This record gives sequence, structure tokens and C-alpha cells, in this order.
Amino acid sequence: MKFIEFLRNKAFWFLDSLKGGEKRDHYNEIEFIINNPLSPKTVDLKKEKLDNILRHAVGSVDFYKEYTNYSSLEEFPVVDKNTIKNNFGSFQSNLFLDKPGVKVSTSGSTGTPFTVYQDKNKRIRNIADTLFFSQKTGYKLGNRLTYFRMWNAFEKKGKLASFLQNIVPIDVFQLKEKEVISTILQKLSKSKSSESWLGYASAYEEICKFLDENHLNSIPNNLQSIIAISEGLNEYTKQTIKKYFDTEVVSRYSNVENGIIAQQPLGDKEYFEINEASYFIEVLEIDSDIRVKDGESGRIVITDLYNYNMPLIRYDTGDIGIKSTIDFKPVFMEIRGRKIDVIYNTKGEMISVNLVLIVNKYPELNQCQLIQKNKGEYQIKLSSEKEFFRENELLNEFKVYLGEDAIITVEYVDEIPLLASGKRRVMVNQMINV
Repeated sequence: MKFIEFLRNKAFWFLDSLKGGEKRDHYNEIEFIINNPLSPKTVDLKKEKLDNILRHAVGSVDFYKEYTNYSSLEEFPVVDKNTIKNNFGSFQSNLFLDKPGVKVSTSGSTGTPFTVYQDKNKRIRNIADTLFFSQKTGYKLGNRLTYFRMWNAFEKKGKLASFLQNIVPIDVFQLKEKEVISTILQKLSKSKSSESWLGYASAYEEICKFLDENHLNSIPNNLQSIIAISEGLNEYTKQTIKKYFDTEVVSRYSNVENGIIAQQPLGDKEYFEINEASYFIEVLEIDSDIRVKDGESGRIVITDLYNYNMPLIRYDTGDIGIKSTIDFKPVFMEIRGRKIDVIYNTKGEMISVNLVLIVNKYPELNQCQLIQKNKGEYQIKLSSEKEFFRENELLNEFKVYLGEDAIITVEYVDEIPLLASGKRRVMVNQMINV
């Protein structure tokens, strides 16, 4: 099996070389910038990339044309998902309207379904970012990658793509079935392949609880890396993963519309190394667009240096963070995402995964919030500029997870308000928030 991994690795880079070595060039540049933060070359590269995307935006994107005479990034407006959705056509570069772009739809993690277009070079950059940051955790191109995700909310990979990329998709809701976890562990212990895991922190927690409940010993495995995404990684999960698999799990901060923004280094570090090779990062005050000092909490706002099809300049991610510097590298000391309460299905089983991801399939909605009113009783708040004709379809999707006997009411609202912290609560359990 290791020979097949070797072939996959070599085939990937060979095909890249036939196409001009674009992925390799991006990878080498990312590696240099991240590993040499004080190099004059790094400083010049970052400045050049920021200048280039700003000039491109004011020259070819209608939304930014009024900022043609800008003198600094801070003169550009801070935008969010709703700003872009409400002005979608004016955010696309006129230079790319007739060129093929890749449509990328985000998870509904903020309660706001959202789509952007990315150009070819941006897609290549994201691949290189993924390879670089994955390899920092022990992953090697060609490893078998088990991907724990709420797959029903995303476009599934075809069988051929999964085979070529060596990906094994696991829907996180399958982990409610104990035999599914047992099968995953059995296959892992028998596997001769180099294994890697990528998935929600809550999926790993589910596996850890299974291991503890069944008083199992450490699991024989060939795990090379474990990366947690989308949710906060608690100390119980980190320690329990280490105990049973003798492998460290690190947390990655990313989103679908941009890519990998930051990632924890190995060595049981709590901070996140920022990907300043591909993004310019700002942390702004909660209620103003003024930058906070290092060490202070604020809104994470990013400028994507590579998406020329649809430039995202000073894009408010909806997350809160604290920025600092360690070993001359920019880091996040803390990242706090959207506020999500644990809710329960009609059988009383806990659901900690963000079910609002489902709205990814409904781009006509502006916002969505799921509220548990009582046992088996739920309310969904929806914000939509136009009449929403797929309400029954949406309710049936939620009932797959909440229970077919779930009582769900729908309320249409103009806006789902932010919390004082600047975050939007997308799943609320009123049984525990009274």
C-alpha cells in the first residue's frame, strides 16, 4: 500500500510539472514566507501582493471604483456576507466575467448561505496552502485521508475523485451509530496505509467518548496527522486522542470562501500561526473599523491576496480573535467562532454539530437561526428578501436530524441580531438559556 501512496505523490507533482509547475511555485513561496517572516524578500512580497489586489479591485470591480484614489487599505470599507450578497454583481471583476470561474458555496455556519467565484490561480493557491499546512502536521500527499464532515450540507466528491485523492468521507451523523465508530477503528487498526484524519472537533469527541465508555486500550494505527476544523477543540478531546492514538491533534482555522487562515503548530501549542502568505489579517474593534492593539480582542477581518475573480477586501469573517507575535511570527492567541448551543433531538440525544449548515443548499435565504423551545419543539427564524418557496423542503431536511416527529414552526424576520460580542447565535437552546 505504501507504494501506491508513493505513486500518488509522484503522479501529483509530475502532472503539476507538465502544467508548468504552478502548484510547486506557490508551495515554495508559501513555505518561504511562513518560515522567514523577517526576511526583506518576505516583506516585499507581502506588500507587492496587497498593492496588486487593491489596484486590481479599484480598476476592475465596480464596488471598489470609488476608492480609486486610496492611499491605504484602511480607506476601503469593511464588508461581510450580506454586503456582498446584496451587491453580488458589482463584486465580480469585469476582467473575469467571460473567463471560467469556480463557484464556491460556504457552509451556513454563520446562518448566512453565501457564494463566491474564484479564479484558477486562487484555486491553485488554496491547494498549495492545504498541502503546506497539512504537511506541517505530519500529513504527506498520498496518505489515506478520512474526512469527518456533515456531508449532506456540501457537494459530495465523486468516487473517482475520492479514489484519486485517497479520501474516505464519513458523515458525522453516522457516528451516532456505535457500530460505525467500531468499524472505523477496526479498519484503522488493520490498515497498512499511512493514515490522516481531517474533520469536526465534535466528531473526534464522539470517538473519544466511545473509547472511554468501552474501556478500550490504545488503538494500533498508522495515523500520521489529525486536524480539527470548524469547531473549537476542547482539552478532553486533545488529551484523549493522544492517549488512544498516540497522535497529536491540531486545530485549523479556515473557511470555504477563502481557505486556510491559521493553524496550530505541533507541540501542544494553543496559539495559531497565521497564513500571511495568502492573506492580510486585521483585528478590528467590535463596534468600529479601528484596529485593536495586539493582545486585544476584536473582529477578524481578512483581505484575500489571491482571488482576482471576486476580490474580498477587508472581509469580516464573523469571528473574534486576539492577535499577537511569537518567534517573530504573527499568531492568533485565541479564536472564537459563532455561538452554537447544544440542542437535543426528539429522542433526547445531544446534537452539537451546527445543523444550520443545511442552509448551504438554499442560497435564496439571507440568514437562518434554529431555536429549541422545548423537548421536541423547535423554531426556525428565516430572513429572505423574496418569498421563500422551499420551506417544506427545508423543514424536512431538519427533521432528518431532529426527528420526523419534531414540531417545527417558522418565523420570517428582517434580521437575526448580533450578540454584544459581535457574534451571531445560529443555534439556540432556550431550555438552557432562560
